[in-house]
Amino acid sequence: MKTDCWIFSGEIESNGVEAIKDVATAHPSINLFGGDGVISNALADPKTGLPPDIGARFEGTIATLDPKYFPPAGKKFFEQYKKAYHTQDPDPYAIYGYESMSLLLDSIKKAGIKNGESIADARAAVVKAIYSTKNRQSVLGTYSIDQNGDTTLTDYGLYKIANGKLAFDKVIKSQGGS
Repeated sequence: MKTDCWIFSGEIESNGVEAIKDVATAHPSINLFGGDGVISNALADPKTGLPPDIGARFEGTIATLDPKYFPPAGKKFFEQYKKAYHTQDPDPYAIYGYESMSLLLDSIKKAGIKNGESIADARAAVVKAIYSTKNRQSVLGTYSIDQNGDTTLTDYGLYKIANGKLAFDKVIKSQGGS
């Protein structure tokens, strides 16, 4: 192989850890990269993921940031999560799961579904409510949903693995939108 890096774009559930380990072992000098499908505490943990020597060569991007970059509501979320789940290292996607459910519940309420309304009409009303989201104040910050169903949030986090844990490295600013 005549390359200096390798990028895994799959998911951890599809043997992502093994794929990264295999490539790293076969090519001990290349840098290893991954996307949001593998950036997890399980990947960073040497017991379930990458051994320290391989983890030290790995970097990956994910749409989540270090908790210090979130607004006060986001910081509060992380504090409550740590207490509720007895962990100092919440999975980076925990806050996205929370906000996704919050947006969905708010959109259901906003849709004003009436008793006896067909499932298809109710579903269409909820989708319309989601797409009408503008300047939503959330744990993630303020965002809107664009015509493609994407948020207007554009920052990504670059993570490394240090001491068997995901370690936020820096914010990467997106240059485009959907």
